[in-house]
Amino acid sequence: MRVLFMSIGSRGDMEPFLALGQEMKSSGHDVAFCLPAQYETLAKEVSPRFYPQDRSFLELIESPEIRNIMGQVGSGFSRIRTVLGLLSKTKAIQEKLITDQEKAVQHFEPDEVVFHIKCIYPVLWALKHRGNVRLLSPMPCLVHPTSRHPHVAFGKPRGAAWNRITYRIAEYALVRQSILGYGKRFMRERGIEMTPKDLTRFYRNELPVEYAYNETLFPRPTDWPNQAVVSRFRQRNPNTETEIDAALQSFLDEHDAVVYVGFGSMVNAHPKLVAEDIVRVCGRMGLAVVLNRSWGGLEPPDSLPSHAIAVDHAPFHTLFPRMKAIVHHGGSGTTHIAAQSGTPQAIIPHIADQFFWSRQVVSSKKGVEGFPIKQWGEQRFESLLQSLIQFQP
Repeated sequence: MRVLFMSIGSRGDMEPFLALGQEMKSSGHDVAFCLPAQYETLAKEVSPRFYPQDRSFLELIESPEIRNIMGQVGSGFSRIRTVLGLLSKTKAIQEKLITDQEKAVQHFEPDEVVFHIKCIYPVLWALKHRGNVRLLSPMPCLVHPTSRHPHVAFGKPRGAAWNRITYRIAEYALVRQSILGYGKRFMRERGIEMTPKDLTRFYRNELPVEYAYNETLFPRPTDWPNQAVVSRFRQRNPNTETEIDAALQSFLDEHDAVVYVGFGSMVNAHPKLVAEDIVRVCGRMGLAVVLNRSWGGLEPPDSLPSHAIAVDHAPFHTLFPRMKAIVHHGGSGTTHIAAQSGTPQAIIPHIADQFFWSRQVVSSKKGVEGFPIKQWGEQRFESLLQSLIQFQP
């Protein structure tokens, strides 16, 4: 088969597609990738066939404005005002992405397109040209309703009726605002006629969806339809990047009880204060700590006490089993790798699905409940860390 993998978003949105692409290539399939241009080198680690999408989408989501929204920096009113100001810019970018996606399909002529839910053209291709598509999502509670859990964008579970209604609200936004809104000009220029009912029927009854997560964290709901398939958490060659650098290795050798704290690509309003609080708390508790600066969610001081070390990157598969506890932002990848390590974890969620994974960590007995980053406090973090150290599955 000729399979085209298509995704947009952050690095975490690329990994499941790269992993499945690598798996299918090793099975003899001809694979290609259509990703933001910034990921060309990454994609070519799997396949030389690469079709770039415009750089502007990734530049937008990595801009200070969007990162502040994601980190809940500032007031709710200021974040809403920022979102409204970005709407016209987002529309122009999405229109360019749809064209880039069309070019990739026309050039590669795939037998199947495996796509991220943010990609619009594969849906139009499936309905207009009878193209064979599959939605790949590392996140459950995104497309198919279930009575026990609301859509991932709607917070904690409530009654069954409300939980199911949230999917219809999200579906309305996806169909009306995204596909028929951003795709309006493209469809008009191509002579494509499509009604909201066409799209709704497609998403509810026809679109095959592979949910790439581990059921140990979220058992497949019994009220999902047959086209909703749960596979597993997909990762590329998890054992290839295993070496811990010399400085970190020396630090680990010197300390018996070490905890990890990192917020991945998330930011927050007070990264210096948060880092200083963590170092103080760990010192009082007699713990060593690995602080992952990553994209700036933590900004440790240049001079750290002997019980703390700051890193910019570390191989989680090797590091996490050596930790006494793990505190992180709740990205799907970090959550799964932490769960696989067997080390107790707690999530300090910043946005969206991170709150979902925080609940699942607790319900699956992989760790304890954290608190939202907006509620950060030194004493609150100390209480969380004490509960985590004492955790017994």
